[in-house]
Amino acid sequence: MKLDLQLSAIRLSFMKKFLLPFLAVLAIPASVNAGYTSDVDLMTDETKIVITHNSITKVSNSIGVQEPATIVIRCNFKNDKTINLDAYIKTPTYNSDNNKVGMRWDSGEPIKTSWEESTSGTALFNPNPKKFINKLLESNTLVFQWSPYQSVPKAVKFDLIQMKTDIIQAKTDGCEY
Repeated sequence: MKLDLQLSAIRLSFMKKFLLPFLAVLAIPASVNAGYTSDVDLMTDETKIVITHNSITKVSNSIGVQEPATIVIRCNFKNDKTINLDAYIKTPTYNSDNNKVGMRWDSGEPIKTSWEESTSGTALFNPNPKKFINKLLESNTLVFQWSPYQSVPKAVKFDLIQMKTDIIQAKTDGCEY
């Protein structure tokens, strides 16, 4: 009886010290949904801001692993003047030169358009980043559809509420859009 109580105490101690913290680590999400970085290039004195925001839905990549797509906004400015601004969506698939996309803002009608493909074939660049960024600020959700290489079209949904804070911060920091 005394031995059983000691074993129970040891098991409880083990759970408190090792097992519970281990389970807590497993419960933490492996990926971050959004990010904001701002760095100054020491050679050019340009401020470089990058905003990233993952989709809330995932699609299979080329090997069948579920991954989100990511909206990326890049802005470089110096002396209160924007030097470079681009907005693109990085897809978890290889797209080749398939640049036709579909977008549905909030519960509106789907829009079909063409974006510019990246050299790697895994991202699609919006041809009018200022207009796109302002539409992100006006909307709460975006469904984005594209056609991967030799595959059926795929679509993901973005919740834009959190991203708006980062877009506004970038504007406050000096990005013009």
